[in-house]
Amino acid sequence: MPRGPYQKSDVTREKILEAATELFAQRGYAGTGVDRLAERSGIAKTAIYYHFGNKEGLLAAVLERAASVWIENIQRSALDGDTAQEALDRALAGMQTMVEEKPWILKLLLLLTLEVAESKPEVRQVMREIFVRARDTIVSGLNDRLGTEIPNVEAVGNVMLGLLQATVVGRELDSKLSLDAVFAELRRIVIFMVASRLDPKVTASAIPGLEPIVVPGES
Repeated sequence: MPRGPYQKSDVTREKILEAATELFAQRGYAGTGVDRLAERSGIAKTAIYYHFGNKEGLLAAVLERAASVWIENIQRSALDGDTAQEALDRALAGMQTMVEEKPWILKLLLLLTLEVAESKPEVRQVMREIFVRARDTIVSGLNDRLGTEIPNVEAVGNVMLGLLQATVVGRELDSKLSLDAVFAELRRIVIFMVASRLDPKVTASAIPGLEPIVVPGES
């Protein structure tokens, strides 16, 4: 049975999502009207409502699309490698490539978190779930390759994601920012964080005069 002039074709839906992703990343959620979305995508405004119901429905679809691309990228890289070092290096390489080639993903997630999450609890929950999925993918790769449970490993994932977001902001402010240098430092930080959790004495041995790091809740 025909669905009418706005059949839910993948091509039409993808055009709308691409336009919405670009505009949300550039102008924010409030600054992006449905009229402009229709103009950018070349799709009738009524078709946008047909596919997504309303602007909030479109936002949810954009977030899911961005999250899928982001987390699939982490999974492909973080879960590769025979050793923990290889897994870490590939994960960082994948993150760097994403910042270079698809900066809109993290920019979009960061912008919408700051703009929309506070006023829309349902969006806040979606954003939190995306963050947790990304973090869990990273830390599971580290644990699996090390063959042991790293104490409070979630903190390592939080730092990696936090610095990744800071890198996107820094790149926006300074296009000459060296990503090679940034990710080399991130690699150093992650290695130290993991090593100090597996053996707290590593702090004192690496930097004479400093006491071993003890984090509350860690044994």
